[in-house]
Amino acid sequence: MLGGRLASVEACAVSIVEYYRPGSKARAVRGDVPAWITNNARASYILACVLSCPPWVDRWELLAMAQALTKMTGTLHVLDHIVPVNGPGVCGLTVPWNLRIVPWRVNAAKGNRWHPDQLELFP
Repeated sequence: MLGGRLASVEACAVSIVEYYRPGSKARAVRGDVPAWITNNARASYILACVLSCPPWVDRWELLAMAQALTKMTGTLHVLDHIVPVNGPGVCGLTVPWNLRIVPWRVNAAKGNRWHPDQLELFP
């Protein structure tokens, strides 16, 4: 049902999370960005996510919750930044209070749009 899209999203998520390691983030800050990021069509977004994630955030746990929900419902779920990482006029962080788990279609439809009225989404 989810087919190749799920496998592709999961593979990309694993690659991104692997790059969140503190040493890897330091490499990105120095400008030593691996080819799998620079060759990706979404390179600026991936790099923004890597650089916006503090070292104490456990994205593995958050991704595991999204994957469990995907398996339970049969609908692909992903992590969504409430305040976009690279939206116009804003720069959200990759922290638990700026993330929510949503179906991928909801996240894709939202894009990187942001309006101050969205602050009500924060607990």
